Amino acid sequence: MKVYEIVEATRGILVSGNKDDEINFFSQDSRQMTNGGMYIPLKGERFDGHNFIESAFQTGAQAIISEKDVNYEDKIVIKVKDTHQALKDMASYLRNHRPVKVVGVTGSVGKTSTRDMVYSVVKQKYKTLKTEGNYNNEIGLPLTILRYHDEEVLVLEMGMNHLQEMSRLSMIARPDIACITNVGTAHIGELGSRENILKAKLEIINGMKEGSTLIINQDNDMLQTVELPHLNVVRVGKGKEASIQASHIVLEETKSSFEVEYQGKKEIIEVPVQGEHNISNALIAIAVGIELNISLEDIKKGIQEFKLTKNRMDILEKNHKTVIDGTYNASVDSMKSSIDVLANYKKRKVAILADMLELGDYSQQLHEKVGSYVASKGIDILVCVGKEAKYIYQKARESMKDVYYFESNQEVIARLDELLKEDDVILVKGSHSMNLKEVVEKI
Repeated sequence: MKVYEIVEATRGILVSGNKDDEINFFSQDSRQMTNGGMYIPLKGERFDGHNFIESAFQTGAQAIISEKDVNYEDKIVIKVKDTHQALKDMASYLRNHRPVKVVGVTGSVGKTSTRDMVYSVVKQKYKTLKTEGNYNNEIGLPLTILRYHDEEVLVLEMGMNHLQEMSRLSMIARPDIACITNVGTAHIGELGSRENILKAKLEIINGMKEGSTLIINQDNDMLQTVELPHLNVVRVGKGKEASIQASHIVLEETKSSFEVEYQGKKEIIEVPVQGEHNISNALIAIAVGIELNISLEDIKKGIQEFKLTKNRMDILEKNHKTVIDGTYNASVDSMKSSIDVLANYKKRKVAILADMLELGDYSQQLHEKVGSYVASKGIDILVCVGKEAKYIYQKARESMKDVYYFESNQEVIARLDELLKEDDVILVKGSHSMNLKEVVEKI
């Protein structure tokens, strides 16, 4: 991005430096600069990135935007009113002034897996950039767009936890294709109802032009009701209403497959990860591929080559045991999907489940829902840990024999040797801040 473009985008003032210089790297972290990059000093409640301008220059930065008056005559300095807004404005400018297609991916669960599967399909034909890690918010999404280097397609994960946030992201990204994986209960404590969650997710269309494509999972009860005449709505799923439909589904311990029919042609699609939820993700990736004129052969290849982002349901073989690591995060929907994966194993099955957070007044009801579900799935041993997980325990033990409750991870760890046997398959799942990683490490 040229310096003069940054000045134009941010409506800033070029204090020093050459307006025709090119900036190819942007970061808000002064420790992660590269030579010739631009440092973006953001301000928060407890920090001010302007305090680290000097250190950013020491680690290789050649340019900064700044709200404060600073004097570095040998560097590129652009004065702006608000660095947060300037970050968004730069990303928006770049997106609107480059010949690139944007695919936006959102949903209560499955955003990252779907994003990665879509990326794996799209890169079979196009030079493609995707969101890395959890860079899916009002800082991460603009920074992802600013990583653009002549790609033909951007695959952007878009997250939110309150109304209007998705709308702001959509106005920056302006998706040509948007995908909604599902509408569940994540952030229901903040948003108040699934109806509000649907409303928040649908804000992804606010930055889209008329005639753009919205891909939705028709198997999700909330998404079945969506009607948007001004958009090309593509429905995927297992039901007959879906225009891209999965049938003859085969679920195995470590992979799955299904048949898809499109334009009179039937194909077997092999998915290299387990779980019925990943069939839904694959259908969305197929729909994106079709919209971008990618051949069914290349779409199949992209799905076969797909790899899950680390920490998303990692399968670990440890001490003659199989551990399904679901410690990154948890909601009702991801809990149920993970329990389904565990239930598909033939060996003795153990579920270690902890609190799902941010559920507000719905917490007891939703934990009890998980308790009923896990009890119905043929799991051999259930271990519940944490204050809210007590509701999982209480509900599950109504119809399940081997159910244990502990208040802390340390109590679980102390009992692991007596609870677990060689060859067990163990699901460990809970919200990230429950720190179940320490239980996984002890197994």
